Amino acid sequence: MKDLIQSIKSAETMDQYEAASKVSLDYFSTATEEERESIKKVLIEKADQILHQAKEVRQKAGEIIAEFENKNVTIEVNGQKYPLTEWVTMKEYCRRFGLKNTMVVNNWISRKIIPKENILNISQLNNLKLIKAVPYKS
Repeated sequence: MKDLIQSIKSAETMDQYEAASKVSLDYFSTATEEERESIKKVLIEKADQILHQAKEVRQKAGEIIAEFENKNVTIEVNGQKYPLTEWVTMKEYCRRFGLKNTMVVNNWISRKIIPKENILNISQLNNLKLIKAVPYKS
């Protein structure tokens, strides 16, 4: 019985906890009322501990995600910084503004519907074109 309770208390991973819980539940049917109460108490304490740890991990993950989302990611081209929240690829522009495909954006570029200052050609990235993420009228 002491080994059983110790295995529950010392479980550090979910696999260890589940294995100890299974052994406890198998023993539970033959245990005395006092032993059952002890097993219940230890299982509940360990479950509460696991829940507390899960809440802490979830909170830390939320903080990390929020920090990442709040960072202003920029790209620097020829000494000028461009925030990537404002500049997108042609494919992303189509997704954001509901266009069928990138040919529409290419057409707008050739017809000068998208002004030259709203097109960023990055030669270092194999001539990748970024478009300022604002609506244009065709």
